[in-house]
Amino acid sequence: MTLKSVTSFLADLQNSGGPSSTNQYDLEFGGVSDILKARLTEYGIEQLSFNKLMVDLANEIQIPGTSLTSQDVKSVHKGINMKPAMAKVYNEMDMSFILDVSSEAYRFFRGWQDFIQGAEQGNFGKLQRALTQNYYSDYVADTIIKKYEKYPAAGSNSFKDDQYHVFTIKLINSYPYMMSSVPYSSSGSGVVKLSIGMYYEYAEYVPFAVPKVVQVEG
Repeated sequence: MTLKSVTSFLADLQNSGGPSSTNQYDLEFGGVSDILKARLTEYGIEQLSFNKLMVDLANEIQIPGTSLTSQDVKSVHKGINMKPAMAKVYNEMDMSFILDVSSEAYRFFRGWQDFIQGAEQGNFGKLQRALTQNYYSDYVADTIIKKYEKYPAAGSNSFKDDQYHVFTIKLINSYPYMMSSVPYSSSGSGVVKLSIGMYYEYAEYVPFAVPKVVQVEG
């Protein structure tokens, strides 16, 4: 394969639709149990309100990486070992939110964590027990990341207004294991951010039909 000229490279890039954009994504929480949704109402989270403005304020999210573990296997040939893949390991998922004036993201994840540990919101003085934790199937939910792209209009360098759903990543049976500290400061005004760490069992990749881009003659 010979080296391409800059003109040829730019033409190929334009015909493919261009580079992927980091800010074209959507976040959603699915499969939330009824008992968890009912508990979240005590924190001011009504029904599926967390899938509206709160997810729109997701400042940074990531598709977790994966790695394959392997094991040495001696080959029949002397001095040659094989390393076949044995298992798939999923990395933790981190994301951050910008808090609105009602701090909905904080209340949502705080309520979720309190539900996991069985804490009773506003009734801590009556608790006389060592540990009461809710069932795993009641507190896990799916974290759904949808990737979108914009594709160039045929024969021009402008972009369409349409957003095309390229693929979805579903983190199955996830829950927030970590909430960061929320810093406030009197030195200056700025947005308040909350970082969240999620554990999950595994990730599913769900492809969507990517629209064909009309070839542009370079």
